[in-house]
Formats: sequence, structure tokens, C-alpha cells
Amino acid sequence: MERTAEFPHALYAAAGDVGLFRIDVPEEYGGIGRDHVLPLLAAERIARVSPAFAVTFANCADVLTPILAKADAEVARTIVPSVAAGALIPCISMSESTAGSDVGSMRARAVRVDGGYRITGRKMWCTNGSVGDVFVVFAKTDSDAGSRGITAFLVHKDTPGFERGRDEPLVGLRGNPTSELVFEEAFVPHSHRLGEEGEGFRIAMLTLDSARLNAAGMALGTATAALSFAHAYALERQQFGKPIFQHQGLQFLLAEMAAEVEMARSIWLKGLDALARNDAKEASAMASVAKLICTEMAVRVTTQSVQVMGANGLSKSNPVERLMRDSRTFEIFDGTPQIQKLLIARHLVRDGVPV
Repeated sequence: MERTAEFPHALYAAAGDVGLFRIDVPEEYGGIGRDHVLPLLAAERIARVSPAFAVTFANCADVLTPILAKADAEVARTIVPSVAAGALIPCISMSESTAGSDVGSMRARAVRVDGGYRITGRKMWCTNGSVGDVFVVFAKTDSDAGSRGITAFLVHKDTPGFERGRDEPLVGLRGNPTSELVFEEAFVPHSHRLGEEGEGFRIAMLTLDSARLNAAGMALGTATAALSFAHAYALERQQFGKPIFQHQGLQFLLAEMAAEVEMARSIWLKGLDALARNDAKEASAMASVAKLICTEMAVRVTTQSVQVMGANGLSKSNPVERLMRDSRTFEIFDGTPQIQKLLIARHLVRDGVPV
């Protein structure tokens, strides 16, 4: 994936064959039952090898959440089993060139017509957009209502008026395409609307707590892998007649890195515990805390891992430079550190300091 930057279709099919995408899918749709925590644990482990494929895996759960919650039952029966089997690649698209954190400023429009809606606009930063089969798309049905005017729709890849634009050449997560989507009066039937008109923002919020815990977990897995490589290298690399790990400066650096990883893991697991207990208030607060702490930690630890390995850390023959580049992306999506700080402050205003 890193070398070619191509989506790994064979790997995706293999993951489907072993049932990876059946996690957190109800049994009636071909899954193993709803379990909101297990996919996050799996994504963290996958990220230790490939943060890019971890994002592809995690994206499935993010897309299925609004479909399972709000899709027409008959429509869901035609989509969800194929996603669970790995036969369909699902995507979710909200962001635009002028609408990222400020989703209320999106410009894509969905105009009601006989039998459904026509969507017009451009979307950006859609994970796996260029290879996706079915899309959860957010557009304005009321241009004057801000975030309350957003509605969610299911759009198939072969919908007339819908095209995939270019992939963005990102610094990390190669092989996990991030794409532009173009809609020119693309027709979507009423049955493919998710929920009611104006409910789109609320539907998007359904996925955010788990998505932020997912991003935190994938960042944690990325940092764990980088630390492991740096540790092994420090035990083997000899300078001044002994392994560099025996030099106190390197010992202290690796000790600090290990402490940061363990601290972040404890915070993340506390968030997973709240999610497992269906404590929505605590899960929401901890999702923002974990997203902030784990993603910033991953950038520091992966960068320091490169430092421990010196010139070898900069070489593409070793994985730590890739992990460093991949880690940077986790700070950006699902809310930047600045957005997480705003959300944490809101929790403090509303609920006070957690004890």
C-alpha cells in the first residue's frame, strides 16, 4: 500500500472472508451481533501494522452506524449484508472545501422533486471515495437553517449525476484514498433518505463519539508500533562499545515514550468502558479527551522513534518514518486538537470537573 498508494482490493476481500467486517453488525444482517467496543479494539491492533488499512476497516463501522439507525428497513437489507461480507465498500461524506469543522456552512444542496431529491455540490476528503460502492452523503435541504437544515442520504456509485473526482495526495495513509465527490443533480429516491429532513446533523453526531475513540485507538496503535521498533533498534544498535539503549540519554527518552503510550492507553480504555456501559455523557467527554491525548501523543512518540533510529529512522527501508507520517493524519480528522479542546471545555461548563 505504501509503495503503490493503491487501494488493497485483495486484502479487503480477504478481510471480508475471515469476517472482519461482520463485527458490530446485527445477526439478521449477517453479522456477529452489535458490539461497539470490539471494532475499536480491532482497529487499534490493525494500526500497529497498517494505520491506512485500520482507517479503511474503521470507516465501515462509521458508515454502518447511521445506516442501521436511520435507513429504510428494506434498503438496509440490500446494503448491510454485502458490507458485512466485504462485498461493498461503504463511505461517508460530509466535509467540503469550505465546510470542515463548521458543517453548517456546507453548500451541497438537495432539492425535493417528484419521487425524491436531486443533489448538487462538491464534497471533499471522502475516505475511500474513489473505490466506494455506497455513500452516506450530507446535503442542505434548507439553506437558511444552518446545521438544522442538513439531511442525510444514501447514494450508490452508479447514480446518474454522481462522479468521483481526484484523490488527494496526502502525506500519510497511502493506499487509503481520500477523494473528491461531484454531484450534478444526482437523483436519490425518498427511500434512500436517512431519517427526516433536517436530521442530518444529529445523524452525523451518532458516529462521532465512537469515531473519535476509533481515531484515538488507531493513533495509539501507531505509536505502540513505532515504540516497539525503536526499542528493538536501541537494544541492537551499538555505539561507543555498547548498545545505545545502555546510554542514559536514550534510556530516558524511551522511558518517557513508554510512559506517554501507557498514559494514553489508560485514557482510551476509560472511554471504551463508558461506551460499553452506554454512558453517553461520559463516553462523549472521554472521546474528546482520548482523541486529543492519544493523537498528540502519537505524533510525539513516532517522531521520537525516528530520532532514536537516527538516519535509519528516516529510511523508507524501515517502517517508522511511515508511522510518523501516518500519525499526523489522526490529529486532523474527526475534529482537530483545537476542536477537542472546545468540546472538553463545553463538558466542563455543563458537567464540571470529572471526579
